[in-house]
Amino acid sequence: MSKKKKITNRQAKIGRKRQKAKKKLSQNYSPKPKQKLSIESFRNPLISKTTKLIEPPDGIKMSAVILKLAEPLLKKYGDNEKRVKTIISLTMIEWNKLLSQKEEQDNLENSIINSLVPSDGDAEDIGSLLYIEDLIAERKNKYFPDLKKIIVGYDLNVANGNITLNISSMPIT
Repeated sequence: MSKKKKITNRQAKIGRKRQKAKKKLSQNYSPKPKQKLSIESFRNPLISKTTKLIEPPDGIKMSAVILKLAEPLLKKYGDNEKRVKTIISLTMIEWNKLLSQKEEQDNLENSIINSLVPSDGDAEDIGSLLYIEDLIAERKNKYFPDLKKIIVGYDLNVANGNITLNISSMPIT
């Protein structure tokens, strides 16, 4: 006989927020960050900005990985430069979060939500962000389950519908 898993109030609220988010995203919604979104906020403090990193010889380009993960969001919401940059930045932040230790992931998620959702934001804003995080996590597990490279820097340019993304990454164990 197995015990039923109890869920906390927070988990129940998040579940409801995710359901609302799917509905809101279908209405062409894009979350509005309260501050400039930057992966720099979530980068590894042990790596300095001047550290020169090279791509390992495995041939996997992280820029292609990130664009693959963000593909459905870019197709649906990538109609302007600002949204494209936001989607790609969120994808990179979520990638690094997914590679962190399980105990840290909740703290990182709270930090991301606090950085992106205004203090007077509603549950739908949080739910939209959680929906995007879930989508990226699902696609990572589907397409790149064994890839363990953390993103330590990037350069993103969007012009005339063309995306140029260069990512510095390093393998982790």
